[in-house]
Amino acid sequence: MNRSLKIGLTGGIASGKSTVAHLFANLEVEILDADEIAHCVTSQHGSAYEKVVKHFGKGVLGDDDELDRKKLRAVIFNNSGLKKDLEQIIHPEVYATINQKTAESKGPYQIIVVPLLIETGYQDFVDRVLIIDCSLETQLERLMNRDGETLESAGKIIANQIERNERLQFADDIIENEKTTSIDVLKKKVKKLHAAYLELSENS
Repeated sequence: MNRSLKIGLTGGIASGKSTVAHLFANLEVEILDADEIAHCVTSQHGSAYEKVVKHFGKGVLGDDDELDRKKLRAVIFNNSGLKKDLEQIIHPEVYATINQKTAESKGPYQIIVVPLLIETGYQDFVDRVLIIDCSLETQLERLMNRDGETLESAGKIIANQIERNERLQFADDIIENEKTTSIDVLKKKVKKLHAAYLELSENS
């Protein structure tokens, strides 16, 4: 049997990655979510937990000895060196898990949701890159409405990510998801890509 195609799904914050991944899941496509895996590897029994605590100290733990992600985010948010340290602990563990799961997959293709796909260079390990794209205005509005961010804090969060045009240069496929894009339009775009990916997997 042909090996599973690996489709890396990424996009800026609040672009609609989870929504699109959910639509693929509704078509019975296997979804691997890097954020969920990162949560698992940094939980108390996860492979990265001890390394994180050793590096950042017990001050980043909650009362239950689990990682307090808010405390950790506060520690690294304005410190690019510590942010890099954390990424170098977590990303190898996350990608090792993803690679193991993709090797075991029996499906024609998988959607691998990685918010920092381009930033971490993981685009070299997938067969195609699918980018969920929207304008800066849409991102800001969604962040303020969804997460209660101020305009200033939403802008800072977006500024911490790779620049939109730079990200788009890596795209094999793009789904535009503006605030005016209906769920029905998104469903049609996903179904069209689903058919294309099935065809690609048959020919790979």
